[in-house]
Amino acid sequence: MIFNTDKQYNFKEKGRFKVDINIKMSALEDPFTEVPPAKKMTVFLRQHLGSQTQLIVNEGDSVQYGQIIGNDFNENPLSAPIHSPVNGKIIELKKLRHPDSGKMEDAVIIETTDNNKQAFFEPIKFETASKEKLLERVRDAGIVGLGGAAFPTHFKLNPTKKITHLIINAKESDPNVACDCRLMMEKPMGILNGIQIMAKILGVENIAVATRTEEGETPEFEKIIQENGIALKRMRPNYSIGAEKLLIKEILDKEVPSGKYPPDIGVVVHNVATAEAVSKAVIDGESLVSRGLTFYSEHEGGKNLWVRMGTPVEHILKHLGVSALKFDRIILGSILMGPTIPDPTYPILKATSGITAFTKNTPDPYGNSLPCIRCGYCNTVCPVDIYPQLIMEAEKAENVRWLKNLHVEACIECGLCSYVCPSRIRFTKYLKGGKLRIRE
Repeated sequence: MIFNTDKQYNFKEKGRFKVDINIKMSALEDPFTEVPPAKKMTVFLRQHLGSQTQLIVNEGDSVQYGQIIGNDFNENPLSAPIHSPVNGKIIELKKLRHPDSGKMEDAVIIETTDNNKQAFFEPIKFETASKEKLLERVRDAGIVGLGGAAFPTHFKLNPTKKITHLIINAKESDPNVACDCRLMMEKPMGILNGIQIMAKILGVENIAVATRTEEGETPEFEKIIQENGIALKRMRPNYSIGAEKLLIKEILDKEVPSGKYPPDIGVVVHNVATAEAVSKAVIDGESLVSRGLTFYSEHEGGKNLWVRMGTPVEHILKHLGVSALKFDRIILGSILMGPTIPDPTYPILKATSGITAFTKNTPDPYGNSLPCIRCGYCNTVCPVDIYPQLIMEAEKAENVRWLKNLHVEACIECGLCSYVCPSRIRFTKYLKGGKLRIRE
């Protein structure tokens, strides 16, 4: 045992509010186990922040593990290819409600023929490869940010501004997700290689890894990071500073101005799992078709799994020996941030870091919300100092100008405003809706 599971872990937030992360502890000592693919995989054609891809194969076609099946013909930089997670056959293209957007979007049903995992691309020696070749591979492999935002990685690795600092986010703030910690314990060399590849592409020498772990909890990872001249920054116990702009402020004491992005001040932030995916794409030729995630329920505790994108949640539960009928509500993601899926036939996405399941004994706290009493608690705990209650009113009124004036785009979707609301209003829904309304 490396982690002190008897210790009480709490993150201290604004307004003297605490986030209890002790439920994470049951998963920290649980190694990854691989979930085999389902007989039928459901693959959404948009699993990134940006425009949807178009299907480039036909119904009835055979596809290979890691083969590109969805791409953007307009070469939109905010788009990442989608790949087949199995050797199989395309049997249907259908519309399903996307867990993130809440809109009907295209998904492909693939019938699995075997469990082979031969890499689709040729390996690249990154030490001698050009920046352009490495960037092309990152895009072709469909790498996106695996910390939750799913921002296309090739776009972040090709900024127009000079970059002076690369920060790797290994903080993993989510109260019930432990897959990043397990990744640091099980695949440290993969993470290091990914960091070195990204640093080469960016042409940056100042690199820091931000972690909430204490000294000695991830010994091999700590050793190789420090041996390679990478700074290891231990974060104070705070949930919200996992967001990249707050992380930059914490580490570099630099503020990203409102309406600007980290590259505007010379900084790029990537998740630790994204670094490992970049390594696999370049060194092993692997498309992004699988990832680590943490399953959590009150009765089952936490389990770390390696799962292919497109795997239905019900198949994952079956692999764990748990019936999907046991659960009344399932979230794709962490207990504070993830969207609720309509039913367990829905699949995991590239950005799915966790599956959180609730029984009928734990009803949806936001199911019967009361009118807002304007107590201001949501404003007090907001880590980016915006006004969730006013943004909710602006979103209900569909007032884009008001939403812009309230800086809804600064929202980090942490879920704290919803969590502390005495009227049990799901503010996060309105905040995400407001951001989407502005983008559209």
